[in-house]
Amino acid sequence: MIMMRPFILCGGAGTRLWPVSTPERPKQFHALSGARAMIAETAARLPERLGAIELAPAAAVAGARWRAALQAHLPDGPLVLEPAARNSGPAVAAAALCAARDDLVLILPADHHIADVAAFHDALARGVDAAADGALVTFGIRPGHAATGYGYIELDSADAASAPFTPARRFVEKPPRETAEAYLAGGRHVWNAGIFLFRAGAMIEALERHAPQMIEAVRAALPAAGPMAAGEMRMLAREAFARAPSLSIDYAVMEKAERVNVVPVSMGWSDLGDLRALKALHGADGRSVLIGPAAEDAGSGNFILSTGPRVAVRGLSAIAVAASPDGVLVTTLDDAAEVRKAVEGASRSAAPNLDPALAARARAWVHDHMLPCWAQAGWDKAHGGFVETLSRDGAPHLDQPRRGRVAPRQVFTFATALMHGWDEGGAASRLVDLGLDYLDGPARSPEGGWAHGLEAGAGVSDARRDLYDHAFIALGAARAFQATGEARAERIALEAFALIDDLMRDGAPGWASPETAPGRKLSNPHMHLLEASLVWHEASADPDALSRIAELAWLFEAFMFDPASGAVGEVFSPDWSRLSGEEGARIEPGHCYEWAWLLSEVQRLTARDTASWSRRLIAFADGRGAGPDGFSLDAVTADGAPLMATARAWPQLERIRARLRFPETAAPGQAGRELAAFLDAYIDEASPAWCDRREAGGAPQDFLPASMPYHFMTALGGL
Repeated sequence: MIMMRPFILCGGAGTRLWPVSTPERPKQFHALSGARAMIAETAARLPERLGAIELAPAAAVAGARWRAALQAHLPDGPLVLEPAARNSGPAVAAAALCAARDDLVLILPADHHIADVAAFHDALARGVDAAADGALVTFGIRPGHAATGYGYIELDSADAASAPFTPARRFVEKPPRETAEAYLAGGRHVWNAGIFLFRAGAMIEALERHAPQMIEAVRAALPAAGPMAAGEMRMLAREAFARAPSLSIDYAVMEKAERVNVVPVSMGWSDLGDLRALKALHGADGRSVLIGPAAEDAGSGNFILSTGPRVAVRGLSAIAVAASPDGVLVTTLDDAAEVRKAVEGASRSAAPNLDPALAARARAWVHDHMLPCWAQAGWDKAHGGFVETLSRDGAPHLDQPRRGRVAPRQVFTFATALMHGWDEGGAASRLVDLGLDYLDGPARSPEGGWAHGLEAGAGVSDARRDLYDHAFIALGAARAFQATGEARAERIALEAFALIDDLMRDGAPGWASPETAPGRKLSNPHMHLLEASLVWHEASADPDALSRIAELAWLFEAFMFDPASGAVGEVFSPDWSRLSGEEGARIEPGHCYEWAWLLSEVQRLTARDTASWSRRLIAFADGRGAGPDGFSLDAVTADGAPLMATARAWPQLERIRARLRFPETAAPGQAGRELAAFLDAYIDEASPAWCDRREAGGAPQDFLPASMPYHFMTALGGL
């Protein structure tokens, strides 16, 4: 019996559907064309059989960070997980290797719409005849208009567009309007749908002939080859997979292979690549289409989609509006395919209204100086573990004891670097792996959990367990899982969350550190536990993370936030009552900014309204937390009296991050002015060094603490 193995490729980001589709939740995980998410619709439209051919459960090839979402939508589907995106060529190579050589492999994009499922099944049946004979088969959509957003496949003649299948003459890139109109009139060009069918062995042989480096890299990266069982996962090894050239399967193989056949088909296909395509799906006539909380007056032919904010449009026609808690996009329908540049400027990964040259300046220092220095010198090659400090010229202080929190902070730093595309020479990947090894071994406390202090060489110097440390263990592991999909990272994160609940609940609301801070409740560890829970929720969709986020937001409102001042306190008694004296009066402006940003993430991910808290925290830190030179002080009282008149670098970074998220809290352009002032006063842009603490008459510290790369990455890494 011939077996067909469908593989759904989940690499698209859906940029032109922003802000509904985002890098955190791309369009394949949205229900845009039916009641189910698009990837689930793609799997559901497959037949159980095609004549004598049986179809295996649909598998997926996708980034490891989407594992939880894939399991939710494809509960029995085998998963091939990529540590990083490498285009469709390596993904198709992995699919071919995860089948028997005589199996038929069907490649499907995750995010396309097909209205006529019967025509799709008929096209598959026609493709089987060609693929079983050894051809590489692609499916060409008979064009309905002169599209400039699709690639085309040229056939031998217009008559060939009516054949069951026909040889492909050549592949053509997305054409300009005049060329597309000529293609439509000529009748011998079809749209390239990105759907492929082939015998696994035929594709492997074609890859070995035309893209040998690609197939060898993918073969080396796969932990096993051959057919996959239902629900099986195969994680591609990062180092080997990185050697695969990042090429599309069209460019790597299909344009060069000797036997490529096209199955022409009309099946109501759309890639739903932009808002105009979405409008056509819901009605192609001149009427407006409104989805979600939207209203229109004196307009026509509009498409308005909102997944959150209320949207009202008056007196406009032929426009598209997309709105979500992440942002709003407005474009003419005619220009809906050309929004990429605008989206890049407004998306969450870029800083809105920030001078691009200033953002590039900050990014260059982080990527070209700070990260390479810590990647080279921050790991103790002799004894393992991340060092506590470097000298200002980048030399590691190998004889200095290490705090338990340093290793997970550095794991977070380099996992975040991976997510922002920095992996110079594989350094970030290597350090995430080494850091996870260290957390899973030497960093553990003999009492269970993780140690508070570690020797400079090897061994535990302080076996106590601390809430702040464990919040960062959970955060570092959660971010590593989000960036790499590593099962080890998932296990460590879950273990850390479980230990926090088992060991650090004290009978009162919230958590405590009975071994390191007896008789006290501290807001700072709760803040980082919130941060860890937010990252974990986004990485895993774990419902326990949502419950923890809700509890922490309630704790903030009920106990930590002072409505009289608009600030967050630092130290409390075990029942959260306010302490007397300096300890109870202490407020750190940097933490006010940090809470403000994290609370905005609570709103983004849970729809709980937290914006008023964030703005009040920023208002306090702006109004009472700055010194005479304008930089944020390390600690003040509720009336702004300095408790620590120094100004470390990290509060300035948290201020910049909060300002970029809430630009309306200051005059236009203030975020840029604050960033420029920080770079001028704190950063040596020609080296990896920075001034870690400013104080009147004081010289810069002669060392660089390992706690700081975390702050640089959260504030500047994504600019």
